[in-house]
Amino acid sequence: MVGFFTQKTPLYVFATRRRINGFYRECGEGFLPVALSASEFFRNVVSVSGKQIIPKNIRKVFLLEIIAKMAEARDDFEYRLVFEKSFLGYLESSSFLFEFFDELTAFDINLKEIPLKDTYGDYEEYLNILLTIYKQYTQKLQEYGFFDILGRGGEYEILEGFFDGFSCVEFYLDGFLNAQEKKILDKVSESLDVFLHIECDRYNQGHFGFLKAPLQEGFCYKINLKTSEILEQIPIKKDLNIEVFSFASRLSQASLVFERIDQWLTSPTPPERFAIITPSEDFSEYLKLLDRYGNLNFAMGEGIENCAYFALLQERLKALKQAPIHKEENPLQWLTHYTQELLETSGEKDLFWDFHSKILLDYERIAPSFSEFLPAEILELYILDLRAFRIDNVSGGKIKVMGVLESRGLCFEEVVVVDFNDKFVPNLNDSDMFLNTRIRKALQIPTLKDKQDLQKHYYLQLFENTQKISIAYVNSEDTSYCKMLDELGIAEGIKNGDGCYRIFPFNQEKPYQKDQFLGTIPKDFEFSASKLSDFLSCKRKFYLKFIQKLKEPKSPDANIGTLLHTLLCDGYKKYINQTPDVESIKQEILQKSEQNQTLKATERLNLQLALKDLERFWRIEKNRADEGMKVLGCEVSFITQIGGFTFKGKIDRIDAHNGHIALLDYKYKSSFKVDTEAQLADSCDFQMPVYFYGAKALGYSQDVRAYFYDLKNEKHQLREEETLEQKTELLQEKLKIFNSEIDFVMTEDKKTCGYCPFKDICGVEI
Repeated sequence: MVGFFTQKTPLYVFATRRRINGFYRECGEGFLPVALSASEFFRNVVSVSGKQIIPKNIRKVFLLEIIAKMAEARDDFEYRLVFEKSFLGYLESSSFLFEFFDELTAFDINLKEIPLKDTYGDYEEYLNILLTIYKQYTQKLQEYGFFDILGRGGEYEILEGFFDGFSCVEFYLDGFLNAQEKKILDKVSESLDVFLHIECDRYNQGHFGFLKAPLQEGFCYKINLKTSEILEQIPIKKDLNIEVFSFASRLSQASLVFERIDQWLTSPTPPERFAIITPSEDFSEYLKLLDRYGNLNFAMGEGIENCAYFALLQERLKALKQAPIHKEENPLQWLTHYTQELLETSGEKDLFWDFHSKILLDYERIAPSFSEFLPAEILELYILDLRAFRIDNVSGGKIKVMGVLESRGLCFEEVVVVDFNDKFVPNLNDSDMFLNTRIRKALQIPTLKDKQDLQKHYYLQLFENTQKISIAYVNSEDTSYCKMLDELGIAEGIKNGDGCYRIFPFNQEKPYQKDQFLGTIPKDFEFSASKLSDFLSCKRKFYLKFIQKLKEPKSPDANIGTLLHTLLCDGYKKYINQTPDVESIKQEILQKSEQNQTLKATERLNLQLALKDLERFWRIEKNRADEGMKVLGCEVSFITQIGGFTFKGKIDRIDAHNGHIALLDYKYKSSFKVDTEAQLADSCDFQMPVYFYGAKALGYSQDVRAYFYDLKNEKHQLREEETLEQKTELLQEKLKIFNSEIDFVMTEDKKTCGYCPFKDICGVEI
């Protein structure tokens, strides 16, 4: 019995913990061998003397400090091109940089080597920036006694004592080995045998040259790493049992999923032998919505976005961004006190306490690094770190939903793979695009094609380890199936999924009945120029928007025209009843645009481009100022009566110029046009006549003229509404329709429907 416990056994290494669980199920009863995931293996068998591995969220803090300081110190365009000057921009940059740095270190590449391979100087400026960041980052690691993969190259040592109880290492390789992993395994193989288990196919065959063994496509191998001796060679299943279905929309694919689930649940096969594979995790939201009977179990866990605590954090962050505060209290102390109070009030303390405690414990280890953080910044960082945690799907059903990475090495009876489109398969990171193929080959690191092939290998391995596969993809004008189907020769037999499966029953279509909406305008209804324009362009849109009061979806991006209006108002309102200092206003606006912390990277770029369009505007403004123009008001609100109806509005700017009152309206549109006399009968734009009445109500009784400031088109900057008098008379006629019952019909001009938020409600075909 003593000999049994001292007998050495193999150490098994698999790609994932899920594969280990499957391995243990296959082992049956008795003492189980030791098995580790690949990441656990490489983390546990090496050590760096006197240092601790750095937590991922602490890496981010160090890099944020470095990027922020560099962006402040260097204001040249190249720096701003790489790093956006906002806290969110720095967060996005840090994620990209770590992926890039980790790849270089994993393949034992020194940043200094890259410019030597960059024949055309494509990256020289950017690489100098990255090299500076890398040096400062390694200094931070030294300062706090950390190490990570970035500085791991020659520092680590193999913990030979770790292997004392093992006879060999059985390493099941799913994918490729990078240079660092090869070095570690080579060093381990000096002490005991390391056996690599490889499934060789068309997508990974070219990546095992280091073994110096004649590997053939279509075989499973067991190879001695040290000697490259092939110990086993077993053919892989050749015949793939695959059905492919095309659908018109992503949601429609769910009909195939739930049809298969119904079949599986009545099958005698254990439910763990079935799975739904989602190349893009967001497809899980469709499945959660439609899983009425709780049959699905999401392997990736649940996100925290729908929790009350997370919602409260987001609300607080939004408030802090809109009205920044500067606490005398240390930022980290403020975060600790605030989040602990919020956890209590949210009622989710038990759910979040472990996540919360781990984050704050990591922050405490580098507390001095937070001294310059604003409350909004440290809260945004905390939210981002909290988002990385997943809540176990403990109430889930019997059928697993997982990504292809979780499926590595597993065997199934049947799976459904959704979203098998070129958009999602293969699915690459932004950092994978950095450095072109020529340089990657010169550095001997994976090219874009290598990374695509790696993901295809995972899918092919899944197909070969599954008895029956159903593949679904979306077929539309802008997307098609992944070309891997062509490579495997299975694209010819694609079936119409919408014809085979439906989320809703067949033959449920009702005969089309044209809607009719009759009604009158409420007596207390307040008009505006834009409301009138909506009515004249499409009565149905007006009805849905202002009578039914349906809300339009909010755009996630900032409106550049609105930003320009705000900046111009803030600049000119300091000169009420004065001639403005145009150059000072210009410089103030440029400075404010640089300091705006709320814009995303693309929004900042669009704003910078918009400000360049204003050069002619500034020249015209300086000429008008030289002629004695005075600003009478900015964003001037008015209320007036026109034809017996109440109108409200806000005039962008009112000037006194050359003896008349000038009403100015800023326009930032690519195709802005001013109506001519011939176009009056069909015009929907009565903005300036409404403003004319508004100006009269404000007491401007002298000569009033109306102008559009065309901010985007350089040829026509200041354009007078020449038909103001005719439009003012025509407006009275147009308003008479509101005195009787109205049929709110859809417009016949379908050009106006393209960007209408209500087009789906109307069912209009464009």
